[in-house]
Amino acid sequence: MLYRERTEGQEFGLAKKNYLLCPVCLAIYHEKSWHHRLDGAAAGLEGKKLAFKLCPACDMIAARQYEGRLIIENVPARLQGELFNLIQSFSRKAYEKDCQHRLIAITRNGHGNWLVTTTENQLATKLGKKIGEVFNGTDVKISYSRQPDDVERIKINFKPLTERL
Repeated sequence: MLYRERTEGQEFGLAKKNYLLCPVCLAIYHEKSWHHRLDGAAAGLEGKKLAFKLCPACDMIAARQYEGRLIIENVPARLQGELFNLIQSFSRKAYEKDCQHRLIAITRNGHGNWLVTTTENQLATKLGKKIGEVFNGTDVKISYSRQPDDVERIKINFKPLTERL
C-alpha cells in the first residue's frame, strides 16, 4: 500500500506570518515557502517583521541528516571525473529551481565506491535515474523507506566492462 506524500504544512508546520531569513544561505521565507534571496528582495522587506532562522535544508545539514542517499559502487577510474561533474551540475540545476534541493556531500573511498547525500529524496531519485541513463551498464535500484521516514536509498552499481558487452 502506498501512503500519500506529506504536504508542506505537515512536514514544516503551518505558514509563518513573519519573513524569515536563513543566516547561512540567505534564503527568504515568505508566501508560504523558501525562496532564493534576490537583490531586490531586500527592498520588499521594508516595514516587515524579519526574523533569522535556519531554513530546513541548512537545518538538516547542521544536524547531519539527509533525505536522499546514493551508494555508487565500482565506479571505473576513467569515468570518475565525468560522474562527479554530472552530480555537481545536476544538483546545481535543482538548487537553482528550488533553494531547498541541495547536494550535501560526495564521499569516495579508494575502492571506486561513492556515497552521495542530498537534502531532498526526490533529488536523489532523479539523480540516480539520470546516472542510469547517462552511463550504460549500470544497475539502479531504488528503495523507499516506510512512513513516516522520508529517506530514499538508491544503489547504483557499475558493471565491469566485460558484462556490458
